Amino acid sequence: MLFGSFAGAIVCVQWGFVLTGGLTYQAPELTIRRKELIVEANETFVVTCRGLKPMSWSGPNLEDGAKGRFRTTSHKCKDRLCSTLTLTRTQYNDTGYYTCYDDTSLGTKNLGGRVYLFVRDNQNPFVQSHPEIPKVIKLDESKDWVVIPCRVTAPDVRVTLWTGNNVFETNGINNTWDSKQGFIVRKPEFLRVLPHMLKCQTVVNDQTFATYYLMHVEVEGVDNVWLNVSDKVKMLAGETLVIKCTAEIPLNSRLEFQWYFPRKMAANTSRWESSNSSSHVFASVLTLENVQREDNGTYVCKAYNKQKKRSKTKVIVFDRAFLKADFRNGSTFNVWTGRKKLRLAVKVEAFPPPEVSWYKNRILISPNDTLFIQDRYALTVLGVTKSCAGNYTIALRNRQHGLYKNLTFTLRVNTSEKAKIIENTLGEKGPEIYLLGYREFLSCTVTGIPTPQVHWEWQPCGNARFQAKCDMYSSNQQKIVISPHMKSFQTGNRIESITNTPVKNINKTVSTLIVAEAKVSGIYYCVASNMFGRDTRSITFYVTDVPYILMIESGEIESRTEGSDLILTCRATKYATKRVAWYYQASANSSEVQQSSLTHAVYTNYSVALFLTIKNVTANNTGVYKCKAFNVMRKEVFERRTELRVDPKTVPVLQQNLTNVEVNSSSRVVLRCEATGRPMPSIDWYKNGQHVLSASGIILEPGSKTLIIERVKYDDEGEYKCRASNEMGTVETSAYLSVIGSDDKSILELVTVVCTGLAAALFWLLLTLFIRKLKKPTSVDIKTGYLSIIMDPDEVPLDEQCERLPYDGSQWEFPRDRLRLGKTLGHGAFGKVVEASAFGIDKFSTCKTVAVKMLKEGATTNECKALMSELKILIHIGHHLNVVNLLGACTKTGGPLMVIVEYCKYGNLSNYLRSKRNDFILIKCQESVNQTEKLIDELSAELMESMKRRLESVASTGSSASSGFVEDKSYSDAEEEEEDSDDLYKRTMTMEDLICYSFQVAKGMEFLASRKCIHRDLAARNILLSENNVVKICDFGLARDIYKDPDYVRKGDVRLPLKWMAPESIFDKIYTNQSDVWSFGVLMWEIFSLGASPYPGVQIDEEFCHRLKEGTRMRPPEYSTPEIYQTMFDCWHGDPGERPTFSELVEKLGDLLQANVQRDGKDYIPLNTMTQENGDSDLPAAGPSLVDDPPNTTVNRTSTGNIGLNGSNAGKRPLSMKTFDEVPVENKTALLQEESETDSGMVLPSNEFKCLRRLETRSRPFGIMSLAMRAVSKSKESVLSEVESQTKPYQDELCGTVDDGLDFSMEDAVLLPMDQTLECHSPPPDYNSVVRYTAPPV
Repeated sequence: MLFGSFAGAIVCVQWGFVLTGGLTYQAPELTIRRKELIVEANETFVVTCRGLKPMSWSGPNLEDGAKGRFRTTSHKCKDRLCSTLTLTRTQYNDTGYYTCYDDTSLGTKNLGGRVYLFVRDNQNPFVQSHPEIPKVIKLDESKDWVVIPCRVTAPDVRVTLWTGNNVFETNGINNTWDSKQGFIVRKPEFLRVLPHMLKCQTVVNDQTFATYYLMHVEVEGVDNVWLNVSDKVKMLAGETLVIKCTAEIPLNSRLEFQWYFPRKMAANTSRWESSNSSSHVFASVLTLENVQREDNGTYVCKAYNKQKKRSKTKVIVFDRAFLKADFRNGSTFNVWTGRKKLRLAVKVEAFPPPEVSWYKNRILISPNDTLFIQDRYALTVLGVTKSCAGNYTIALRNRQHGLYKNLTFTLRVNTSEKAKIIENTLGEKGPEIYLLGYREFLSCTVTGIPTPQVHWEWQPCGNARFQAKCDMYSSNQQKIVISPHMKSFQTGNRIESITNTPVKNINKTVSTLIVAEAKVSGIYYCVASNMFGRDTRSITFYVTDVPYILMIESGEIESRTEGSDLILTCRATKYATKRVAWYYQASANSSEVQQSSLTHAVYTNYSVALFLTIKNVTANNTGVYKCKAFNVMRKEVFERRTELRVDPKTVPVLQQNLTNVEVNSSSRVVLRCEATGRPMPSIDWYKNGQHVLSASGIILEPGSKTLIIERVKYDDEGEYKCRASNEMGTVETSAYLSVIGSDDKSILELVTVVCTGLAAALFWLLLTLFIRKLKKPTSVDIKTGYLSIIMDPDEVPLDEQCERLPYDGSQWEFPRDRLRLGKTLGHGAFGKVVEASAFGIDKFSTCKTVAVKMLKEGATTNECKALMSELKILIHIGHHLNVVNLLGACTKTGGPLMVIVEYCKYGNLSNYLRSKRNDFILIKCQESVNQTEKLIDELSAELMESMKRRLESVASTGSSASSGFVEDKSYSDAEEEEEDSDDLYKRTMTMEDLICYSFQVAKGMEFLASRKCIHRDLAARNILLSENNVVKICDFGLARDIYKDPDYVRKGDVRLPLKWMAPESIFDKIYTNQSDVWSFGVLMWEIFSLGASPYPGVQIDEEFCHRLKEGTRMRPPEYSTPEIYQTMFDCWHGDPGERPTFSELVEKLGDLLQANVQRDGKDYIPLNTMTQENGDSDLPAAGPSLVDDPPNTTVNRTSTGNIGLNGSNAGKRPLSMKTFDEVPVENKTALLQEESETDSGMVLPSNEFKCLRRLETRSRPFGIMSLAMRAVSKSKESVLSEVESQTKPYQDELCGTVDDGLDFSMEDAVLLPMDQTLECHSPPPDYNSVVRYTAPPV
């Protein structure tokens, strides 16, 4: 055994010395020279060792048995170190070698510091005694000797070796005795002792002592070693630890156990063995009582013979019992139905292990429940359904130690739905043919719970030169997952963007892939997936340079002359078609014949062209030629056809002979020669037999049918002959040209004409430059006069909007060659709007009618910049139903700047409203209109003629010049002959329409406001009407001539639409969304007056602007209700902050519109009653003549409510209110002139409208009757009170209700005697008699 610290490294040392740092090393040595010492038991053994380095000692019992009985001391002795070992109370088993060593001598053969100590003990003559169980001596067959270790405690003890019953004699050669080792037996002598029990025997003081040994030939191997405990053993302090180590070894082998653990001395071990026919089983049991925390650690059992195997466990000792638990993955689970399983697990730290119970909603879950799997601290829910939702509780209990713990899980189960693409269920394939170079949109609508993830994949078609099949099954190309940043060579076509937009309030997502430019054919896949499923939509993307799947490049009828060649071309889209062929059918009853021998095909990446060539056609070739192809998408045959007509050859025929001509010198001569024939004859001209060719002064028009001689001279005189010829013959005609007059005179005339022309041209050039200089717009005009819709200057400065707003040409640029310009819809001073056909501007139609804004010729840089600003602002605004939306633009060099917008076929709202005045329905009567029709039949011819004249005067007030947008032909006129049954002009207009127009404009303005845009010119002339009664806000911009438009009044250096402008805009040039709200109120006034011009009869001057600022407002329009006028009045609040926002206007008008369309059980448009029972009203009256509210002039209408607010029945207005009133009209001529200048829009703006209100019903006859009533009132010049009295019986006659208070009938009203000297006018307004009111009427 070794004592102290042993060095791990062994150095090679020469015998006795080693060189270290240049000094001679000497191993430690004892101070005594004897090799062995003898001491008696219980004596003290002392020995000293000297060396150069610190030393340690080793001996038989120093490590274990001699603890407490030995000590070592170190001290200096001369020039060395000395170490003294002292062993007290020596025992027999202390017998053995005691060695002194240092870290250098350890492991070397130089052990001079060693002595053998005998401790004599007569009661224990053997150092190791085995008197009962023999000690097994393992025999290593590889060695030549074996030692029987019966060492003795004194050298003089004599030992005899017995083998069985015989004494084994030693001869000193093959077998010897050594008191320090025992018997040493060499081969072959030890074979004699092998099969016997060996006994070493000695006699001391007449007492016999024996120790037994058994020779065993060792068999290698340990089959298995295991412990009876797990890898971890947990215990409480004070308990007893028992670990059994079992080893299995082969037969004829022996085994030893060795335990390693923290407190080795505190344990007891026992051993047992058993055998069977094939192996030995040995076991060793380790018992450790009263374990403590110090016993924590690893316990290792090693079983070994020649081989070694081990098994281990870790023992953990706790001071006390404990129970801790927590959720492993949270306490709340939100899962979907259809999930296969869900595991609810807790993390438990407890000892001793607790009892476990699971509960659902406080009900114990049985271990046999097939819906769950209980795995102690985890519960697995199988097949999750809605019924699985609830609270799950795990209860942990340790009753012995009083420990308890409960944890509750909450399980919520949501209804699941696997990912699904709606287009697949609807069978929608969408367009599969896409034009080369176009920007395309692909989309799919995805639904599922939870919301699916969407991505796109691309699979290109093969690059086969000839037509090949291309679908998901035949394509051998790999699918590529698309991302927007991928290059075009990866995705085939450049991808502009991929967006996934959830649909609000609906479990749907729309995924849109935008192909920037279609170039490569293939298949796009929209893939949607969630945890419950996956769905894929394939979109075949065939790129073609043919507008249609199959087309013929010829007309329906092709004419050829006999003998000429015919080439017919048929083009088909690649991949979408196959088996393209030409067929010929001579007549309707004959069969078709395929023309394979006459055709040849040309293939490209996008299409196939099949050419049919017939040389030298004859009459036999007449018939129908059909191009057929099989459409692989629709699984049907498509065909296109053309009919060939072959005309026979004919000789030329002159249509007219030439006649002799006599002309003056220097004049111009035109000779025409018309000839027909097949083939078309060629024409040649001859003069006096000489061929005439084009030269200076001699012009031959294309085809040579016309010969023109400029500035005829005497040299040109002669016979001119026209010769027409073809292969069938020749025909001629001639005439003589005579020239009279002098050449000198002709030269003088020529000089005079030239000089006069130059002077005129110079004059017109100067005049044009002067006019253009006058008309040239300044930068102020460009920013404020022409462009209405601008960005909010607070967001982007006005002069920087063109530069700072972006223009994406890849998104908006449209090729000019796909735009076919048509008629001019209108023009202004610097721009115009043209109707056009755009081919392929959207994917919904091949050709779409659009409107194109463009500049006139000679446009300046400022005008171009203004139109570009308008384009960029439209792009910034974006798309909205109630805004004229941008469709594209042409900005590239090589052509004019063009802005393409939506086409609105019904023109502007102002003109449309005026056109519908005769078809406006205000009251829908419940009774039949037969009585009214009868009254109309009884009207005299004079009355009807008067009515027509009045209608003409009405039409004259709505001239096109009033809009400033000079319409060459209105939208409605242009399409009048082509309107279908849904034409808006054929529909009657109702109050609901007027509210709907207002609501739509408010919606559009709300959108513009959200885009930080200000309109600045919101008026009915800038509102366009489209299909389905949809109105759209527009800005004519440069296409409006503000110099000719009377609505634009000069104020300083600019022209402004003062009637529509808010006071802060007029005086302070402040334009905001709230100034647009003011304009919206004026627009509503236009709508509810059916297109009348605001402020009728009022002179628009400085006084008007100041009165507007002081609070004077317009009177109610003719067809407004209290709620409508209240809305207008709110818009005209002097403080912009007090005006409603467009969002509030949308809400209010929406409520009014809803109320109008949801009146159950009523067959009329109800208007809120505007008069109380006493005839009073809380709204302003129409004119100053009604301020005092004369009771005898109040007409109580039917129960439907008042018609308009500007009649005498409007009742009183608040005294604090100011309104503009019409100025007195001196004569009819002045009145008409004023109406023309101001575009008042009021059919008859005189006070007769305060006497007689318009009453127009469902059909045109009612409108005619109302106009007839005005004609009577005007022509007969009825007084105010009489005419007002007529309106009640007139309406009662129509609707079947008669007021007893009025005892005259409709006929009486029509035939009333009229005073020719009286006119029904209002007195001049007295602006000083009223005070301004600051609050709107309630």
